[in-house]
Amino acid sequence: MIKKNKNIELKTIVALLSLSLLVSCGMWTNFKTYFNTYYNAQKLFLEAEDEIKANQKELFFFEEEKVPTNISKKFETVIEKTSAIMQYSKESDFFEDAILMTGKSFYYQQNYTRALKKFYELEAFPESDLALENKLWIAKSHLQLREFSKALDEFDELEKIAAQAEEQEILTEIYRSKIGYLIHEENYEDATAEIKNFLKSDITDELRAEVLYELGVLNIKIENYEEAELAFTEVQEYQPTFETDFNSKFELAKLKKKTGDTEKSLELLTELDNEDKFADSRDRIELEMGKIDYENGNFEDAFQTFTDIDSNFSKTEAGGEAAFYKAEILESYFNDYDSSLVIYRKAMASIADKEIKDKARNKAILLEKYLNILKAQNKLDIDFKYLQNEELFVQDSIAFVKQEEQDSIRKVIELEQGVRASDSKTSIIDSVRLVKPIRPKISIDSVDVLKSKNYYELANLFFTEFNNPDSAYKYYNLSLAETEDNPNKAQTYYALGNYYLIKNEKQKADSMFTIVYEEFPFNRIRNEAAKQIGKPLYDFDKDPVEDEYIAAEKIYSNNEYNSAANKFYDIYKNHPNSIYASKSLYTMGFILENNLNKPDSAAAIYDTLNSKYRNTEYAKAVLLKLTGHKQEQLRLKAIQDSIKKANEPLVDKTKNAKIDSTNKQNQILSDQSGKGNKAFIDRNKNILADTTKRIDEDKIDEELGIKQNQIIPNGKKNEEKIDSLKSEKEKLIESDEKVKAKPNEKEVITDSVKVNEEVDAVNDFQIVGRDIFKDENQYYVQVSSWTSKDIAQSEVKRLLKKTYNAFI
Repeated sequence: MIKKNKNIELKTIVALLSLSLLVSCGMWTNFKTYFNTYYNAQKLFLEAEDEIKANQKELFFFEEEKVPTNISKKFETVIEKTSAIMQYSKESDFFEDAILMTGKSFYYQQNYTRALKKFYELEAFPESDLALENKLWIAKSHLQLREFSKALDEFDELEKIAAQAEEQEILTEIYRSKIGYLIHEENYEDATAEIKNFLKSDITDELRAEVLYELGVLNIKIENYEEAELAFTEVQEYQPTFETDFNSKFELAKLKKKTGDTEKSLELLTELDNEDKFADSRDRIELEMGKIDYENGNFEDAFQTFTDIDSNFSKTEAGGEAAFYKAEILESYFNDYDSSLVIYRKAMASIADKEIKDKARNKAILLEKYLNILKAQNKLDIDFKYLQNEELFVQDSIAFVKQEEQDSIRKVIELEQGVRASDSKTSIIDSVRLVKPIRPKISIDSVDVLKSKNYYELANLFFTEFNNPDSAYKYYNLSLAETEDNPNKAQTYYALGNYYLIKNEKQKADSMFTIVYEEFPFNRIRNEAAKQIGKPLYDFDKDPVEDEYIAAEKIYSNNEYNSAANKFYDIYKNHPNSIYASKSLYTMGFILENNLNKPDSAAAIYDTLNSKYRNTEYAKAVLLKLTGHKQEQLRLKAIQDSIKKANEPLVDKTKNAKIDSTNKQNQILSDQSGKGNKAFIDRNKNILADTTKRIDEDKIDEELGIKQNQIIPNGKKNEEKIDSLKSEKEKLIESDEKVKAKPNEKEVITDSVKVNEEVDAVNDFQIVGRDIFKDENQYYVQVSSWTSKDIAQSEVKRLLKKTYNAFI
């Protein structure tokens, strides 16, 4: 304080005048120690305090910033020296100064409790010249300790005393603390009122200009734009610093843009841009000029301005903000999502304002999601082509292999010629390279379901995030058209209803909401549609069937799985329109699959769930599993069909052989019929019967290639193989007889078990299938089981022990 500094100077003069007396009294050593202690403490304290004030960016602030370590160490030294004065020189004139200096050092170190203790010690000297300043620091300490009411009361009382005593420095600190607290609490109305009171006090022109600038900023926050403009304009009537001068003019230009006067705003910004003294702020000026073009729809000019700032001032806050707006233009108006994502990431890593960086981060997340969906969709398109045309997959695979071979050959040639890849003309290859084809592992139906889901997610992005309802409309319709098994059909119709509302097509919107209400009774979005068309709401949280379902769950928890499954099935049968019907089917299928180990029965239940409640969350949960089961069944059927087709020549030849033998028999009987010799006829019948049997066996032996001198090498094992092959031949003859009885059916050797007979629509499912193939003179047995791979492997091992060529 000004008065305090005069006291310190006076004390120093008195001390110097007393020096000669001290020397004459023999007390020179004690005085030198005392004088040097206080002098060094005061010097360190003022240095540290000046550094803190120089780093204060705001005129009005509430929270004290943490001081750097080097400054904190200076305060530690000050406290050590002032403590020595307080301990050994209590009668000194410097004693009160030492107490206040100690308290302020603790305050700057943010040790407010110890600081307050020292300030209270100084209150024991009410007549001290430091009493008023001490009250200021007590109030400031209470404010930092969050004792707001006490602090504000102390400031108000002290304000009156300081104004009456014309202590302007203390008065200035009071206003700075009070206004800083009000701004921190976002109480801008009271803050502007306090600033106006502050301006009535006797402050310097430089400080007045700075306070007027802060008044303008606060008026913008409360949208009092006229008062803000007056405050910014009035700044020029005083003696603003270089920084205050620029900031007031710059904020005035921004204010003109905010109030719609972009022409005046651009004029003021151009004036600032043309002043060389403001060259260091050119990035901020040009950023605002670019924003004006952006808001006026001059996207190409704005894009160029933002690009220049991003290139020339990339390490500034304005450079980071310019990168954000550049990315936004690329995304929204040029639809260049890949480039915009790259620049959003750049803005995230810049030193732009936190709000801008958060926006860039959110934009980047959305674009990454969008691009990932497109990538997945492209993969599904390729899968669809390969599933439709196996030959296309083969062609692409061959083309990829050729490309790899060409690359390898080129690298070898370059190495032999000593040509670097960067210098080689052959290094300039087509930008589009072939990617290694991957054989699809899903069915066409699964592709359709996944594409429908992706279209739905794309539509949501465009509708809710990218603010592009027309693109959303396109993708919603693509989602519906892709497949009937659309798991998001209700939500899609509801979204289309909202789209039509945006387009002011109420009739079309109501038609969409009606579809949701009538066709999706178990979907909670039904109630949202009901609100739109004035229909009654359904209480999804309470269903009369709920008690039955809970009872079935209790049975399940007691490990009574069969009884529980039957209870859940009864719920579905008796209450098919309840929201618990689909849930009961799902739970029943779960029990059959996981607790009763009847996956085939579970598949049948899941199929019922999917066909009758396909739009429920439970049907969606089992869709992929059910699709996999159906694919396996189709695969097995295809194998059986191929076996049937392969066996048709054998069956035909055997059949023809029997027909020929029968015709011969009839011919002989016909020739002998005139002789009337019954014994002769009977004898010939037996001969012909043996002949027929021998012909049948010879035909089968010939077709199967069973000739001992060809198949049997030697030894005991050979005899076993002969017996085995004869047995297999007998099976084939028996199978052939059955084919003859039922020519349109094919015999497949199977073991099967019956599933729970109480479950409707649950058929017997094949557990093990043994299908016999013939390749030239070799026989093979293919074992298949959808139920368990272990079952199939066990059967293969059994057959291999019998020397069959068996495989899964």
